[in-house]
Amino acid sequence: MHGHPLVSGLLGQLEALERSARQAGVPLLAGQAEALRQTALALAAERAGLDDSRAQAVAKARFLERAIEENRRRYEESLRSFERFRQGFGLVESLRDLGELPALLESVRGLFRLAAVRLVLDEEEFGPCLPADFPVLPARELAREAQAVRASGRRSYVGPCSAAPGATLGRSERKRWGSCFLYPLEDRFREGRWAGMLLVADVNPGRYLPDMATDYMEHFFDSLAAAVTHLADRRKNEEMREDVERMARHDLKSPLSAVLTLPQFLIEAENLTERQRDMARLMLEAGRRMQSLITLSLSLYRMERGEYAPEPVALDLAALARAVWEECGGPWRSARMRLEIEAQEDPFVVQGEEILCYALFSNLIKNALEASSPGDAVTLRLLREPDWDVAEVGNRGDVPEQVRASFFRKYATFGKQSGTGLGTYTARLIARTHGGDVEMETGQGQGTVVRVRLPRSSDLP
Repeated sequence: MHGHPLVSGLLGQLEALERSARQAGVPLLAGQAEALRQTALALAAERAGLDDSRAQAVAKARFLERAIEENRRRYEESLRSFERFRQGFGLVESLRDLGELPALLESVRGLFRLAAVRLVLDEEEFGPCLPADFPVLPARELAREAQAVRASGRRSYVGPCSAAPGATLGRSERKRWGSCFLYPLEDRFREGRWAGMLLVADVNPGRYLPDMATDYMEHFFDSLAAAVTHLADRRKNEEMREDVERMARHDLKSPLSAVLTLPQFLIEAENLTERQRDMARLMLEAGRRMQSLITLSLSLYRMERGEYAPEPVALDLAALARAVWEECGGPWRSARMRLEIEAQEDPFVVQGEEILCYALFSNLIKNALEASSPGDAVTLRLLREPDWDVAEVGNRGDVPEQVRASFFRKYATFGKQSGTGLGTYTARLIARTHGGDVEMETGQGQGTVVRVRLPRSSDLP
């Protein structure tokens, strides 16, 4: 009754002592026994209170330990989730072509450990840009699926697969998977249109619950939709530009063929002086080279895709550079500018496709001349290295800092009113098509050197 057996025994003894003292007529002893018994009762009550407090403290400590452990678990899970989303955003940023989209979705599925990740896109807007077996829907059906999800007033559906709205989930999938996240993707560039529908599913019925927050997932998949839309628009723009360029080249080639007949006719005429025949030959050679360059431009897009196989022949780079200067140097000769060629060997023979190499060095020499001042010289140094034939085009001016990082980038130009930003880009593309490369050194007032390396052929000395 009073907790510890010793306390109970002591109380019993004090009570018996008090009775005996009263019976024996010793009131003082009886009073002392009663006082001691009351003190023992108070101590027993205090002990019981302390035991109760201790029990409550132990219970509270265990509760706090469980709460701390649960918070630690949630914190660690949040960190893991944050890291997965960080990696997921990295995957989206690495997407460079819509042909990589199936592999990206599979990587997302593995990263988040999901049963399925499915993306269905607008057939009209994205179909021509996607792999042949990628799922698409007509805009009207896609809008119907999006409206079914949004009918609840939320931006997405989260919950059991069996109750998912619309027809995105098939009957067997509703039975096979436990819970899902269903999200209509808005087309941010076309108001009122849907880019697609995204489904994330898991076998665990408790993974996606109706009351869970979906901000992170919605933001992540919005970024994926924006990336897909951007890539599709870029591909369509590239295809449109290529179509326009092909049509323009076709329109140029037809009249040029007619123009070339005139110098051919003059060369064969009997009443021309030899000087006039030489001029006609220069006209014919320039026209044919222009015709070849137009044909070359038809192949540039194949080079960009790595589909072009050059047909190299033995070329004298020194003679080719002189031909570039003879044909294109007129405006710079009048400004007392010159091209100085320093060749380790003469002739300096390399392996390359003639039209491509002419375009390569024409672009680099013209670029150096345009960056020079009246009276300056542009140098071309031709060197041999163990595995490479090297050509260095140099001029006295430094490349502006604003354009150094993008010197070889397509359409990058600076300070030229008529510049297209294709010269150095095309030069590097041609060199790499031959298995070589182009690099640039500039700065500190030492001028600029653009260095071309072409692989040496074992057939050449």
